[in-house]
Amino acid sequence: MLGSLLVRIGLALLLGFVALQVVVVAATLWNDGRPVVFRLISPRQAAAIADALEAASPSQQAKLLTALNGGSLAVHLQPAFADDGPHRVGGNAPYLEKLYGEYAAELGGRPFQVQAREGSALASLSQDRLGAPAAVRLLVRLDSGGVVVIEREPVLLHRLMARWAFVGSAIGAILVLILLFCIQQMVVPAHRLARAAKRLATDIDMADLPTHGASEMKMLAVAFNDMKRTIRELLQERTHMLAAIAHDLRTYLTRLRLRANFIRDPDQQERAIRDLEEMGLLLDDTLLFARQVTTVPADQQRVVDANEEVLAFVTMRRELGDRVDWNTSCLAPLPIRCSPLVLRRMLANLIDNALRYGAAAHIGTARRSEAVEIVVEDEGPGVPPEAIARLVKPFERLEPSRNRRTGGAGLGLAIVTALAEGQGGTLVLENAARGGLRAVLLLRPVPAAGDAC
Repeated sequence: MLGSLLVRIGLALLLGFVALQVVVVAATLWNDGRPVVFRLISPRQAAAIADALEAASPSQQAKLLTALNGGSLAVHLQPAFADDGPHRVGGNAPYLEKLYGEYAAELGGRPFQVQAREGSALASLSQDRLGAPAAVRLLVRLDSGGVVVIEREPVLLHRLMARWAFVGSAIGAILVLILLFCIQQMVVPAHRLARAAKRLATDIDMADLPTHGASEMKMLAVAFNDMKRTIRELLQERTHMLAAIAHDLRTYLTRLRLRANFIRDPDQQERAIRDLEEMGLLLDDTLLFARQVTTVPADQQRVVDANEEVLAFVTMRRELGDRVDWNTSCLAPLPIRCSPLVLRRMLANLIDNALRYGAAAHIGTARRSEAVEIVVEDEGPGVPPEAIARLVKPFERLEPSRNRRTGGAGLGLAIVTALAEGQGGTLVLENAARGGLRAVLLLRPVPAAGDAC
């Protein structure tokens, strides 16, 4: 999931948005090591205000207060402290101890308090909520009598953070979602192309990709569709060419078969006829594989019961005298979507391979989480692990001859692999635990309404 391009871009946008929010909040709330929400006027300003008020007459004090009040600053006089305790917001925070020391030095020994607007001191800065309406104020006792109260409203915090922070965050989140949606629309064609490229290996007749979206994706989809048509035409030309060659070769084989009947030596006649028959079978196998039967038209694919098909095929082979048996871990129907003709061809090739190399074929069926499993095991010596991968390649045989009595042309398992992939399945080869080769055919299951294994 984390490897998805959409997820990676989304995480990058989200982290960038969160980082931006953190920087904005930090820059707004913190300045010179002091939180802006609790920031007072400087000690020098406080001392200057106190000195000016002490030096002014009552009428001048009124004018001075009028001049000082405005913006974020509010200054007024009151008779005395609400109480005589040394109220100071923030407790014993190091930077506050330094700040309070500066106030004491600048105020020249005048008593002062730092309180919340309501008149009650806060025990700690962390107890106040970010954006709370309570402002912090400085109270200084004047030598001439009375107490000057200096308040600084956290205007920036209230008007920007408290009022607009939520709105800004919501707008930012909406923008991130819109960006993710736009990115998804750009990524979807890439996902569609990847799925189509994977499917092309088993379905050359798949529908063309839609050619809409960004210009680059349109060009890519058009190029993919053109490539698919070119590959399909090449395969069709190859199949037609091989079919024509096979037709002509069968004509010559028929002539040779007729001429072989005139061979006087019975032994030589039998050998010649047998060779011609093997040539015909080899030609049929080669043509079938060359056709790359990797897809079957939809009207030939239907839901069939794997157990029923396997049992019928095993019964037929046993009637022919072959050593074939069948067992299953699931007696309930095992519905799969497959062409019955293709399924029987795959079973025939696997059973023939098992009988040729192992004298007997043991067939089993089972239902797995994502596939229906058809297993064919033989009683042969098995295959070296490093040679198993070669068995599904065309014309690959561990026994180097092309004599069908010793193993055929090496196309049986290659044909099964091609047919299985055409049905949306796979063929897995491995050595059985009791010896011999184990061929596992995995086919697409169909959900069953009844008993499931």
